[in-house]
Amino acid sequence: MTTGKHLCDMPEKLVFRGGFGLKKKQPNVLLLLPKTKGPIGIKNFKKLIKDNFNLLEYDDIATEKLGIFNITDVNSLESKALAISSALEKWKGIKFHIICHSTGCGLGTFITKQNFETCKSIVLISPWNKRDKEFSSIQKQRIENSKTLETITYLKSEYNLLYPTEYIHKYNIQFKEYIFDQKNKKVDVINIEKRLKSILDCNIGDELHKLKLPKLFINAFDDKLMKVYHGKELQKLCTNSELITLNSGGHMLTETQTDELILYIKRFLNSLGK
Repeated sequence: MTTGKHLCDMPEKLVFRGGFGLKKKQPNVLLLLPKTKGPIGIKNFKKLIKDNFNLLEYDDIATEKLGIFNITDVNSLESKALAISSALEKWKGIKFHIICHSTGCGLGTFITKQNFETCKSIVLISPWNKRDKEFSSIQKQRIENSKTLETITYLKSEYNLLYPTEYIHKYNIQFKEYIFDQKNKKVDVINIEKRLKSILDCNIGDELHKLKLPKLFINAFDDKLMKVYHGKELQKLCTNSELITLNSGGHMLTETQTDELILYIKRFLNSLGK
C-alpha cells in the first residue's frame, strides 16, 4: 500500500495502453472507460477505435491492481483526472480528443478542463448531468445492494440495470456463464461505494458548460441508470454541443451498440479534422 502521497505526484504509476501520434494522419484519442463490463465485452469497440484513431487508453482496472488507490486524495474523480493529466505530460503539446463512457465521463470532463489548450473535443457516452433525487436514489440502492446481496444476486441486479432485457435474453447463456464464474468472488463493497459516491459528488454540467470545445453526447432511450433526461439537460446547458439518442442499447452502449456508436463518433471527430 502507498500512503502519504498524492496520486498526481506519481503519474508513472498509472497504466496506459497505446499512444498518441502513432499514425500521423489520424486524430489522437484518449479513451476513458468504466470498470464494468459484460460477458461479450468491449474488445470490438476498442479495436474499431484503434483502427480509426491513434488510441491512448487509460486502464483503470490495471492501475487499481497496483494498489495505489489507497492514496489520500483519490476519492474524487477530479483528483484522479489530475493524475491522468500529469501523466499526459509525456505527450505535452499534442492535440487530442477524449472519448469517455459512464464513470469515464466525469474523468473526461475534468481532464478536458485541465487540458483546455490541447483537448480538441469530447465525446460523452451515457453521461449524467448532476446529482438529483432520482439519480441519487438509484446509486444509493446500488451501494446498498453491494452490501446486502450475495454475489450472484448482486451481479444479476447490476446487469438488469445496465443492459436492455432483450440483450440479456439474446446472450442469456453468456450472462449465466459469466455470473457463475464470479460466484466465489466477494463483492468489492468498499470500492463500489467509493466509486458511486464519487459520481454523485461530480456535477458534469457545472463544469462542461464553461468549456467552449465541441461536445458530443450519446445516450439511449432505455438507459435505466443515466436516464435520457441527463443528455437533454447537458445539451441545453452546453454551447457547441450535439446530442444523439439511440432507440435502444441501455447503459452499456460500447458493448450493445458498437457499430452505431463508432459510426457517430467517426462522423463527429472526422468533421473536426486532425
